[in-house]
Amino acid sequence: MSNRVTMGQDDSMMLQRDTLPMQVLNKLMDWIMDGKLKMGEKLNTEELARQLGVSRMPIREALKSLEKMGLAESIPYVGVKLVSLEQEDVLQIYLMRQLLEPLAAGEACKKITEEQIHELEEIHKEYVPIVEADEIDAKKLYLQNRKFHFAIYSISEMDRVCAMIESLWDTLSFFKLIYGRDVIKNTNGAKNMIAEHQGYIDALKDRDAERLKKSLYDTLGVRIEGISKETDYYIL
Repeated sequence: MSNRVTMGQDDSMMLQRDTLPMQVLNKLMDWIMDGKLKMGEKLNTEELARQLGVSRMPIREALKSLEKMGLAESIPYVGVKLVSLEQEDVLQIYLMRQLLEPLAAGEACKKITEEQIHELEEIHKEYVPIVEADEIDAKKLYLQNRKFHFAIYSISEMDRVCAMIESLWDTLSFFKLIYGRDVIKNTNGAKNMIAEHQGYIDALKDRDAERLKKSLYDTLGVRIEGISKETDYYIL
C-alpha cells in the first residue's frame, strides 16, 4: 500500500503563496546590499507592494522577518524602519562573531570530510578572481566570503550557534564594505584575504582545530581594531 502524498492544485497554490514572503525578503536584502535601502529608512508597505507587484500581506511578512533578523524595527505611530547602527553596535557585533565563529569552525574541523574540503576549495577558487578584480564588487565579494565561511560553520552541526552567527552577518549587511576596504585601501589586501581563506582550508585538511580557531579569532581581531579606528565607516 502506497503512502505517497499527492499534491492538489490548492496545495500548489498555497506553496506558491508561501514562497512570496521569502521572495520579497530576498529582494529587500538585495536592495539593502545595493544601497537602494539605507539605514534608518522607513519601509512603506503600500509603496513596496506597488514596486514589487504583490499584495501587502507578503510585504508585511517579509518586514517581520527583517525585524527578527535585527535589520528593521517597528516604531509606534511611525511604522517599520530599517535600523540605524552606531559604530559601537558594529563593534559589538564583531566581538560576538569573534567568540562564536571560532567555536563553530573548531567543531567543523572535527567533522569535515574530504568531499566537504573539496567543495570548500571550489568555493575558494570562485572567490579568488572576485578579490583580484581591478574593480571590486563589494556585494559579490561579501556574498562569496559569506558562502565560504558558512560552508565551514554548517559542518559543525551547531544549529543554534550557526543561526546566531547568521543573524550577526545579516545585521552587518549594511556594512559590506568594511570587509572590502581591506582590498580597496591596502595594496596587499587581496593577497592577505586569499591567504586567510587558504589558511583555513589548510587547517581543516590537517584537522587542526586549534590552529583554525586561532586564525579566525586573530583575523576578526584585526577587523575589530580597524573598526575601532575608523572615522568614515558609514561610507558604504
